[in-house]
Amino acid sequence: MDRFIEEFKIVSNNVSIPLSRIENAYRIIEKYFGSNWFKDNNRDTKFIHNVLEMVLLGESLSATEKIGAPSKLVKKLVKPINQDDHSSGLSEAQLIHKFLELRLTNIRYEPRIKLFRKRPDVTHDFDSDIIQYEVSKPRLSAFDREMWHKKQTDLSNRIAAVMKSGGSLDVYLFKEEIKDDSINKIVDESMKFLQGNKKESEFLIPEIAYLVFDPTGNIQLKGHKTSYPEIRADGSMGALLVDTKYDRSSMYEKKLHFEKPLTKIARINSVKDTDGKTHAVIIRVARPSEDKRVTQKIIEEASQLSKNHRGVVVIEMGSTSAKLGYWTNLVRELFDSGIYAFPSAVWLRSLHLGTSEFGWREVIVINSHAVKNVSEGYLKTIIPTGHTIEKIDHGFN
Repeated sequence: MDRFIEEFKIVSNNVSIPLSRIENAYRIIEKYFGSNWFKDNNRDTKFIHNVLEMVLLGESLSATEKIGAPSKLVKKLVKPINQDDHSSGLSEAQLIHKFLELRLTNIRYEPRIKLFRKRPDVTHDFDSDIIQYEVSKPRLSAFDREMWHKKQTDLSNRIAAVMKSGGSLDVYLFKEEIKDDSINKIVDESMKFLQGNKKESEFLIPEIAYLVFDPTGNIQLKGHKTSYPEIRADGSMGALLVDTKYDRSSMYEKKLHFEKPLTKIARINSVKDTDGKTHAVIIRVARPSEDKRVTQKIIEEASQLSKNHRGVVVIEMGSTSAKLGYWTNLVRELFDSGIYAFPSAVWLRSLHLGTSEFGWREVIVINSHAVKNVSEGYLKTIIPTGHTIEKIDHGFN
């Protein structure tokens, strides 16, 4: 552990979590994986996100041990981190971790339920009854995967190839589908737009995209500056420090009147100018996307729960393109239809691992038409500082 202690201290200071919490998580990681977890998973400890990912896994394994280390869940967690089983196990174990922190009783993993052939993912006791949970982490849709992971990334790479000086460039695409001729047009226009440009500026490519450039590399609103990434001797980059509350993209989302949530990718690299000085290059590509699969997932996951007890469908949003507020309103609309008397509630969770943030944004949407409702005491226990929604709030995101 000593070889990582300086990086762990940086994370502790930046994210405001106790150093002991990071050290305890690493001890669990060593127990299951040995001392080379970061190297084996190509995780550079100089990046805050990678250390937080380790803490998440270590705490998940620790929580699993505290409820008896069910073998099926442990097997999921020790699988390679890019596998679906690992991802679903992490979602389940993180829910258990939260319940342990709340000191709930009789927490069980995939228990048998009387007079019901299926098994919920997690249960615990509350108010002389059990609460059941089915946990889901929807994968990115095939269309979004093609557009987001492939086309947006390809566009950012091609723009990076023509950026000969440092700075930040945001590209706001107007259409959900990215066509090859649109990519070619944006790259050509970007080359002209950036050539010799030394000041903050904006540029419209009609019906295709809106570009915002800042030669200093700032990506935040006026009065708030981005902390530039460390550029190492080999040209690789350190972590980019930004305050998401003041990200300039929030202003342009409103200015450009996007009706759908934006999916974003970011590319950070470095270039050398004619004087041999190295500068950071930050390219971000945002695309409108409308992922409505949450209602389908709720109906599917609720079938795993017994209607003889209160049931909550938990959806972790880490692999979707949708925003928390957008899916919250879709869930509320589903419950407002009055068609579904089950589940009792839907719990949306969005994990944030950043340079200055480590934790969950959470919303519980209550089904007022449910035969078995969750109590006020339950809500105050489970999510005392989060959001509980009974009516649609179009301003929430």
